[in-house]
Amino acid sequence: MIDLVIDLSADLGEGAPGEEEIWPLIDSANVACGGHVGDEASMRDAAARAREHGVRLGAHPSYPDRENFGRVSMSIAHDELRASLIAQLDALRAFAPLHHVKPHGALYNDAHRDRALAEVIIDAIGDCAIVCSDTSQMAAAARARGLRVIREAFADRRYEPDGSLMSRKLAGSLLTVDEAAQQARTLAAEGVVIARDGSRIAIPFDTICIHADMEHAAERLRAIIAQCAKP
Repeated sequence: MIDLVIDLSADLGEGAPGEEEIWPLIDSANVACGGHVGDEASMRDAAARAREHGVRLGAHPSYPDRENFGRVSMSIAHDELRASLIAQLDALRAFAPLHHVKPHGALYNDAHRDRALAEVIIDAIGDCAIVCSDTSQMAAAARARGLRVIREAFADRRYEPDGSLMSRKLAGSLLTVDEAAQQARTLAAEGVVIARDGSRIAIPFDTICIHADMEHAAERLRAIIAQCAKP
């Protein structure tokens, strides 16, 4: 048997059904802290589950936009956004120390390309590690300040040939259980994914993430774990 050792992570604390099944299967968690969803009760519960299962606890802040679940780009002053992000991180820190920070949704996508926005995020996170794509402007901004970058790949999303993720609005962008397991295995074994057009693209990573709010998330994680222990 070949045991492909990988760090598995998930976006949690978002009220998705079945989240309790996911905690024992992961190494790292990105926990919503009030920007797009989440409250004192959900954060306290997440911190307790992280302690119980030995999971590294990270924050999952977003644009302050609960109405749209943080999935819509916002025009917001940088000072206002920075203050909101700091408040979100402090809300989760009230229950446990933070190992890392991974922005959510539209903020993650916007800061991937926008260096000024990336700098605002890096301002807010202090000395925490940032979780993002290796090619993100967030990674560039963090490295420029000597902060740790945890490079992220996705098992449950299909990639475009340029290394970006296919829009959730497009058919086939969300991978099935079997497709996600195979993508994780290919990442772990070869460091590549098969993009939308069939091309092979390199995705350097330190953690492989799944989305807890996608149907069959726990089943997808179990399939990934099984695939990565196959010969």
